[in-house]
Amino acid sequence: MTRSWVAEQPRPCASRPGCYDWRVRSGARCEVLALALAALLLAPRAVRAIPLDALDTQRAWRLGKLRFEGNHQVGSGALRDALVTRPRRWFVLWQQRPPFDPYTFRTDLDHIRVLYRSRGFYHAVVTSSVQVPEKGDVVNVTVSIEEGTPIRVTDVDLDVEGITLAAHDETLLRHLLPLEPGDVFEEARYERGRSVLRDWFRQRGYARVTVEKSARVDVRDDTATVRYRVDSGPPSVFGPVTISGLDEVDAEVVRREIAFKTGEPFQQSLLDKTRKNIDGLHLFRSVRLVEDTSRDAVVAIDIALAEAERHEVKLGVGYETEEGIRGTAGWRDYSFLGDARQLGVSVRISQLYRTIAADFLQPHFPSQTSRVRLIFLQEQTQDTTYTLNETRAMPRLEWEITPRLTTYAFYRASLNLLPQGDIKTSVRKALPQAHPSRSVASGFGFGVDLNETDDLVNPTRGGIARFSVEPVGGALGGDIDLVRVIGEGRMYIPLPFSFGAAGRTRFGSENETDGSPQIPLFERFYAGGIGSVRGYARRRVGPLASQLLPLSVCNAHGKNFIDCDQPVGGKSLVEVSAELRRPVTDTIDVIGFLDAGQVSLRSWNFPIDDLQYGIGVGARYRSVIGPLRVDLGFPLDKRGDDSWWQVYLAVGDTF
Repeated sequence: MTRSWVAEQPRPCASRPGCYDWRVRSGARCEVLALALAALLLAPRAVRAIPLDALDTQRAWRLGKLRFEGNHQVGSGALRDALVTRPRRWFVLWQQRPPFDPYTFRTDLDHIRVLYRSRGFYHAVVTSSVQVPEKGDVVNVTVSIEEGTPIRVTDVDLDVEGITLAAHDETLLRHLLPLEPGDVFEEARYERGRSVLRDWFRQRGYARVTVEKSARVDVRDDTATVRYRVDSGPPSVFGPVTISGLDEVDAEVVRREIAFKTGEPFQQSLLDKTRKNIDGLHLFRSVRLVEDTSRDAVVAIDIALAEAERHEVKLGVGYETEEGIRGTAGWRDYSFLGDARQLGVSVRISQLYRTIAADFLQPHFPSQTSRVRLIFLQEQTQDTTYTLNETRAMPRLEWEITPRLTTYAFYRASLNLLPQGDIKTSVRKALPQAHPSRSVASGFGFGVDLNETDDLVNPTRGGIARFSVEPVGGALGGDIDLVRVIGEGRMYIPLPFSFGAAGRTRFGSENETDGSPQIPLFERFYAGGIGSVRGYARRRVGPLASQLLPLSVCNAHGKNFIDCDQPVGGKSLVEVSAELRRPVTDTIDVIGFLDAGQVSLRSWNFPIDDLQYGIGVGARYRSVIGPLRVDLGFPLDKRGDDSWWQVYLAVGDTF
């Protein structure tokens, strides 16, 4: 029963005249006490705001809140990063509040002034006030900023000595400079201009290029003139290469990773590729490419190395929405039998997968730009509609045509066991020939990967294209006969105000060949879930058993009841995703997304007009182990008893 409290009208006191007695009904006394206590706790405490210089420095203070006001051009996160004084984080309530040192904070205010000056605001006025309580030692600090008028660039001069630039090269080079007339004079962009010029000339063969920069700032009219002076030096070629720091690793292992030849025209990108190649061996903890300091046209290179442990052991525990709690363990030898061969063994256990795998890598075989990988695994997949026990062997040949274009070919041989008792009854009835208890797959596939992004780990610009074809069975033998084609494209576009857009499209289709019956459950396409169409649970996008079975079967009751709300997969797939991304700190991004997808029961049929949509928001934390992400998705085409929302937790970005 819900109680309410009602105050009665005041009654005259029995003891003395002129006195009135307010009474509250007995059933509401607890509520009145609770409201009184809440009012006491929420009542503002008596504080007074004073300038920092007026704070008593003989007392010990602790910092409560620190806030900024008036900062429009510099974010609060950047201001906090410039300070030594920092408040306690909001989620560590058990920790004591940090000490507040007025002398240290005065230095912090100078750091803010220097930061604003580096951003082009030479007239910024930074003051502070301290809220001091009448009781206690916790102070709240407010930093007030009057940013003022910024310094703007009026002219950017570029003087080049040593060569005469063609008109189109000079135009291109000026366009690449971070600062141009009208921009706010930011020191970081001013310094980056020097790096841009140096990199441009070094990529075109001028290894000895020197770049000097100067700027004249006039605070009277808030203008700045910028000048870059370039001395190209002579056209250069790569000279002799020496290798230092080797102990157990053969020098030839390092030399074959060098991307340039002696006498070849100098290019900075070839040095970068060499460093990347040597890092990829995982045999060294540091790699430095040191150029000789002369001004000669021949550039001698010393590759200075420090060897690392060749064996690696990894143990990990994680969580992902679809897999649940996951444990992993792995061992790898990065110099198995020498010659930079690799051998690794790994184990993964989760609610969805139980896997033990071994892989062997032979670099530079059969050519300098190719490698062979052998993979063997045993895996159990416990999905919602079936359990698959698979033993697979797969040799794979990868060929790097260019640093951004890779082709590959592979052969897949697998033994697949489907325990019939684990297959949902409705799925077994809907696809009577798609669940062989034992089958062998033998397929040969090839594909191509093109990566034109600006960053392989966290791309913000460019695109990725992937395409693969895999014929299975036929002349290759086995019990499964099909042809599968998959294509995927990704695009990344930077937008104004630190926003970024990303998009992904994936198509796939497969068809039975040689009179084969239905495609097995584990070879079919499915959609929905964390890496597919968010807003839906795993495999909850696409056809269900109810679409293939008569109503009389699915509407049965009692002992004849069959759950027909089970995914059956299909032969064609289409998925489309779009994300709007924006960083809020140096390590945290927020996103909004729209996903769509569908699976068709027919081959080469892409149901663009029958997509299921999902929308949502998410956050990304860029950690040392990769992006940690959380997404909250909502289905726009909810079916049956599906949830109205889904939360996804995982390591790694969506795309």
